[in-house]
Amino acid sequence: MSLEEISAERGTVNLANRPRIFVGIASYRDRDCQWTVKDLFAKANHPERIFVGICWQVIAEEDQDCFLEITRPEQCRTLHHDARHSLGVCWARHHVQSLWQGEDYSLQIDAHMRFVQGWDDLLLQMLAICPSPRAVLSAYPAAFTPPDIIDSHLVSTIHAKAFDPQGILKLGSVGIPPEEAPPVPAPSPYCAAGFLFGPGQINIDVPYDPALYFDGEEISLAVRLWTHGWDIFAPNAVIAYHDYNNHPGRRRHWNDQANWTQLNALSLKRVRHLLGIEPCDDPEALRDLDRYGLGTKRSLSAWQEWSGVDFARRLIDGKNMEQMEAAASEEVKRRSNAETFGLIWSTNSWGNAETRSGAGSSLSSTARLVPALREACRFLDIHSLIDAGCGDMNWMAQLSEQFSLYFGIDLVEDLLVLLRQRFGRRRGHFFANLDITLDPLPTADAILCRDVLTHLPDFAVKAALRGFKASGARYLLATTQPSGVNAPITLGQWRAVDLTAPPFNLPKPQLMISEGLRDSAKALGVWQIADLPELPADDV
Repeated sequence: MSLEEISAERGTVNLANRPRIFVGIASYRDRDCQWTVKDLFAKANHPERIFVGICWQVIAEEDQDCFLEITRPEQCRTLHHDARHSLGVCWARHHVQSLWQGEDYSLQIDAHMRFVQGWDDLLLQMLAICPSPRAVLSAYPAAFTPPDIIDSHLVSTIHAKAFDPQGILKLGSVGIPPEEAPPVPAPSPYCAAGFLFGPGQINIDVPYDPALYFDGEEISLAVRLWTHGWDIFAPNAVIAYHDYNNHPGRRRHWNDQANWTQLNALSLKRVRHLLGIEPCDDPEALRDLDRYGLGTKRSLSAWQEWSGVDFARRLIDGKNMEQMEAAASEEVKRRSNAETFGLIWSTNSWGNAETRSGAGSSLSSTARLVPALREACRFLDIHSLIDAGCGDMNWMAQLSEQFSLYFGIDLVEDLLVLLRQRFGRRRGHFFANLDITLDPLPTADAILCRDVLTHLPDFAVKAALRGFKASGARYLLATTQPSGVNAPITLGQWRAVDLTAPPFNLPKPQLMISEGLRDSAKALGVWQIADLPELPADDV
C-alpha cells in the first residue's frame, strides 16, 4: 500500500500540508554531526518540511572542525554549551527537546548517522500502518562506516539481553535480511535512544530526563513511553545507518569529565528506584522524578507482564541468567554467539584502527609470534590447520600459505564473505561459518585457537574443548596465560585464560610459544589432543 493510499484510508498523513518533522540531535564534540545533518536533508524527499534541533557540546577553541559544513541554517535551531559543563547525553537530549516548536512529528537520532533515500516519507508511511493510534517507531539502525560505506542492510529488533551487576537491564538486537522482514512493524517493549520516531506529542508526554547519565537510558525511556500510553514498534525496513565504530579521537563525555562516575552513580540510583529494582531515599537522586517518572495510562507491572521482564528479581521470561544459559537450545546459543561477535566486528568494539579483530591481532602485537609459530608448525610437522576464530586474518595472512590446507572458521558471515573475496583464491584456503562450541570441525593436523577462548564463559570453553578433542586433530595450539585463575565472564567479555587451571584442568603444555609481549606471560600452549581430559557433556 502506498503512502497516498494509507493516507486516504486512515487520514493519518496530510500530504497536502506536508507534515513537519523535527529531528533532534545531541552532539558531543562530534565532527560527523555536520555530515549527518547534510545527509538527512539530502536524502529527504521533502527537505523543506524538516527542522533540525542540535545541542552542540563543544570546546570552542578545539572543535572548530565540527562546523566546516553548514546545511540549511534557516531550518536548524541550535544550542551551544561548553562541553566542560555538560552533564551527559540525557541532559543534552533534554535541552534538544526545548528546540521543538510544535512540529507534527519528532525524530530523535545520534550525531553520526546516514539515511536511506526518502526516509521522511518512509517513516510516515511506516507509522501510519502501525496498529495503534499512539505508535512510535524505534530500533537500532544498521551500521555504516564514514563517510558513506554501508556495512549492513539488516533490519533489527531489540530484545532483553541481560542484567548488569547494577541490576540495569541491557538490551541487544537481532538483525534479519530485508526480504524476511514482517509486512508491518512489529510491537516491541523496547526502544533505542538513538532512533525514536513518533508524533511530536511525545515531547510533551515524555519529557527527557536530564538527571539520567547513560546506563539505563533506553530501558527507562521504553517503560516511560509505554506507561504514558505509547506503543513501541520496530521498523520493518532500514531507515537509517549508525556509525558504531570506535574512531580514534572521538570523544565521549566520560573521557573528558572527572565527575562522570558521581553522575552515573546518582543516575543508577534513580533508574533502580523508577523501575522498582531498589528503593532510594536520596533526595539528590530523586530530584524532579515526579516530572520524569512513569505514566498513569498503564502500570509498570503490566509492562513487565507484557515484556517478560521482572526487574526486582532480575528475571527474563522467568529465568535468571544462569538458568537462561543452561536451558538455551542449540539454536538460541548459536544465534546469541553469532549476534554477539557479529556486533563486535561490525561496530569495531575493540577500537583498533588496523584490525577489527582487536589490538592483539595487529602486526606489531604479533611481530614476534609469527616467526615463532611458523617454526613450531614446521617442527611439529603441521601441514593442515584449522584456524578456529580466524577473524580478519590480519596477521595470519603472513603464515597461511605455508599450510597445504588452511581452514578459516568464524561466526561472522559478513566477515567470511570478505575473507573469501580476499584470500579465497589462495591454494588450499577454505572458509566456513562454524561455531566451535556447537559444530563438528573438519579434520586437520592441528587446531589454532588464539584469543578466542578468552572471550567465552566457562561452559562455552568446555564445549569448545570437547569439540577439539573429537575433531581427530593431532595438536591444539591455544592461548593460555599462567595465573591459576579463570575469572567469570559473560559472552564477549575478556579475561586471561589459564587452560591448566580449574575448571578446565588441561595438562602442562608440551610446548609454550611465547607471544613476546612485554609484561605479559601470554603464549600459545601446544597440547597433543589425545592428552586432553574428557569433559562430560553435562558439565555446562
